Amino acid sequence: MKKLRKKIVFGVFLSATVVFVLTIVLVSVSLNVQITRRADNMTKLMEENNGIPPAKNEFERMDDELGIRIADYNEESPYRLRFFTVFYDKDGYLSSDVTHIAAIDENTAVEMADIVKSSSKPTGNYENYRYRISENGDMVIFVDYSYEYQATEWLTLLLALIALGFIVMITVVFYFLSKRIVKPFEENARMQKQFITDASHELKTPLAIISANAEVLAYKTGENEWIDNITAQVDRVSGLVNELLTLNRLEEVEEITDIEPVDLSALVTDTASSFDEVFRSKNVGRVDDIACGVFLNGNKAQLERLISVLLENASKYVTENGDVAIKLRKDTRYTTLHIFNSCEIDKEVDYSHLFDRFYRPDSSRASSTGGHGIGLSIAKRIVTLHNGTIEAVPSEDGLSINVKLSNKLKMSKQKR
Repeated sequence: MKKLRKKIVFGVFLSATVVFVLTIVLVSVSLNVQITRRADNMTKLMEENNGIPPAKNEFERMDDELGIRIADYNEESPYRLRFFTVFYDKDGYLSSDVTHIAAIDENTAVEMADIVKSSSKPTGNYENYRYRISENGDMVIFVDYSYEYQATEWLTLLLALIALGFIVMITVVFYFLSKRIVKPFEENARMQKQFITDASHELKTPLAIISANAEVLAYKTGENEWIDNITAQVDRVSGLVNELLTLNRLEEVEEITDIEPVDLSALVTDTASSFDEVFRSKNVGRVDDIACGVFLNGNKAQLERLISVLLENASKYVTENGDVAIKLRKDTRYTTLHIFNSCEIDKEVDYSHLFDRFYRPDSSRASSTGGHGIGLSIAKRIVTLHNGTIEAVPSEDGLSINVKLSNKLKMSKQKR
């Protein structure tokens, strides 16, 4: 349940972060768009008014004619605005007006105007200024809206800091609340595991009695198909009970113990050899590509069970006269095991659910194969305990089970 709590808290953290980031971005973009629109409207008014802001009464007339609205425009607006204008005639530079700004002299104004005229963009940004080139090219107007843009940047930064504080508080509060939230799930999982354990133990006794009675009947009356069916089904249910108990024990474990160096090369080779008779009965060709000297820190019994489950799965569903390929490799971070078996692939099946308990993707995985839909769930749990990943990759030729196991597990103290 610790992992469930971490996932819930991380989900809340991620959700809050996304919401706040999107909100801040939306606010920042909206403000910048509004400032740019106001600047463009102002330069348009100035273009119509010979390069200077219109007086209030003149603005109202031009507002009606041009349909340009600046919400906070009033009598003081022309005096608050920082701008400069450069004029041209057919021969080139004519004059400039830099009386309404202190940071720009005449030479700088002309240089800036020449640069923006060469860009052929009628409006745009140049350093901290928004500019407009008149339609006939005889005027370049620069308006300083840097204060508004800086204010937007400071507001965005402030909102980001506030959002960060809220995200931290929400995450911390939810971390403590998550324990109460997952408690019903934890209790339900505990009861489910307890039920599986109790039911499995309760089933063992009647199964043992049925098996013993079947043996007695076979001894007294001789073997027949009914007794054989009883024995086969008892063995099947006993196997299911044992697999459920195994999976239940693995799911109760948060971390593996008894970690030791395991010769995975030898383990894979020996386990694969035990399936030779099964492969021969189906006339299956086996191709081994097992690197020598691959050692991995892990629980030997669990790793042996993992390999056995994967090879058993391959042997059950490989097609007659098909192929099985086993590949083992090790790099700096992971040890990888690939087991491929040829089989018919249903393109409509989502093979990512293959490791779910009792999952059967198609009719080929019916009870006639002898499987219970538990083995691959056990394999996935073993891989998870070894900080690894497992996936089923279908192809045109068959199915490949790919396993990645971490090389960074430390040995148990008692095994050092």
